[in-house]
Amino acid sequence: MFGSNTYIIWLALFVGLPLLILVVAARHMLWRQRRAMAWTLLGALAGGWAWDAGIVKLGTWDYIPEHIVGVWIGGLPLEEWLWIIGVTLMFAAVTVVLEELRRPG
Repeated sequence: MFGSNTYIIWLALFVGLPLLILVVAARHMLWRQRRAMAWTLLGALAGGWAWDAGIVKLGTWDYIPEHIVGVWIGGLPLEEWLWIIGVTLMFAAVTVVLEELRRPG
């Protein structure tokens, strides 16, 4: 639909935009939990890379070349790295916000 920018545009709209809204709305809550979020991201990057690169190498999963920009890092396209980072931070941020709101006063 959008050529080589399809995956990037999809990520920006459905991961980047919600994450940006969360960061702006809850920046103080998220800053207080930055170490936990960093460790979560590190684990997701290691696990996500191992899993995704493995299934791509086995041929179980692939990426449509016409829908990605063509930059590959560690056996995965740039967009997959952005997906791992974005989704991990988005769900970590939602978890932090919900936990902070749940705590009494």
